[in-house]
Amino acid sequence: MPDVPASMPDPRDPMFLDVDQLVELAAEIERHRHLLRSAAEGYRWRIARRVEYLDPPDRDMRIAHAERLIETLMIDPIRHNALDLDAYRAVRDGAPIEFDAERRTYVLRRPGREPLPIRPGMPEHRLGVIARLAGLGLRLEQIQVVALTSAQGAARAVPPKTTPQVKRGTTKPSRRIYQADREKQELDI
Repeated sequence: MPDVPASMPDPRDPMFLDVDQLVELAAEIERHRHLLRSAAEGYRWRIARRVEYLDPPDRDMRIAHAERLIETLMIDPIRHNALDLDAYRAVRDGAPIEFDAERRTYVLRRPGREPLPIRPGMPEHRLGVIARLAGLGLRLEQIQVVALTSAQGAARAVPPKTTPQVKRGTTKPSRRIYQADREKQELDI
């Protein structure tokens, strides 16, 4: 049977491109980069001052590492092509989101629309936090620390099956050896 072209492309097809969505993503990428530009330039300057007296191979390695760090904080058009821009904007703009403990996710309540779930640790949340902090004028090192610590999903805590028993003593190995030797000497006497 011959292939008959469809009048409308299949949205599940990986080759299907929504041009409007790509243009919107490109605009958000540019805005994200603009928000981080000042922090990135300051970071590059500080790194250049720290490594200016190092040997060229060490200097190049540290500068390359700094550039990789900056790139991890940016929106990548390939990796983040499925980014939920509404969720990203809500976190970036500091919209009043609530934490739903039962579903372990943030929820943005929107009048007249479905609530928007924003899961911690997802790119939308992480990149939104990064952009919001950059907009506040924080340094890149501060942005990185907050992005690594606050934008990660937390695992559910499991209570212990039994109450732990605490024994008096030390955890330092040299003291345990010294204490064992002393007890052995007392027994030999």
